Amino acid sequence: MQNLIFLGAGILILLIFFFSIVVIRLRSMRDEINLDWYNLLDKLQYRQDLVPNLIETVRTFVDKNEMMKYNELINNVIDIRAKAARMELPGSEKIVIEHNLSKLIEKVFALGENHEDLRQSTNFLELKKEFSDIRNGIEILVVNYNNKVRKHNRVRKMPYNFLPAVLLGYKKKKIFDFE
Repeated sequence: MQNLIFLGAGILILLIFFFSIVVIRLRSMRDEINLDWYNLLDKLQYRQDLVPNLIETVRTFVDKNEMMKYNELINNVIDIRAKAARMELPGSEKIVIEHNLSKLIEKVFALGENHEDLRQSTNFLELKKEFSDIRNGIEILVVNYNNKVRKHNRVRKMPYNFLPAVLLGYKKKKIFDFE
């Protein structure tokens, strides 16, 4: 009888130990994902912070009469930028807004092809390079974030991880598809 108690206590200790290992692993993965998300969010925020500079540069070098044609585009960029700045949590709405902002920024840069003064402006060219560098940085951060989310979702579904994940409320995370 005493052996049975020791066996039961040993099994219980092993289960607690195993559960602790799983919890630590899941928590570590969650923290890495959150860190990657906030790094990505910083890069997106930096891009949003540069948008007013881009708009002001365009307004400076594009003739007032021609600017009337582009007011709708400029206003859309401003509105989408404001929406993107308010959203901090990953999700499908954030993804859509960031995609839209990227497309609108590309349209603003396309204006440079039609306006010689704008195309030759050093400020415009510097902004174009900076936005390009930011886009490349965002793509790298998105790949890292998505890889960790996919790994988290796979690990979370494993049979021995599933119960601790459910008990601790670790839900499936969404990837961030970008450009």
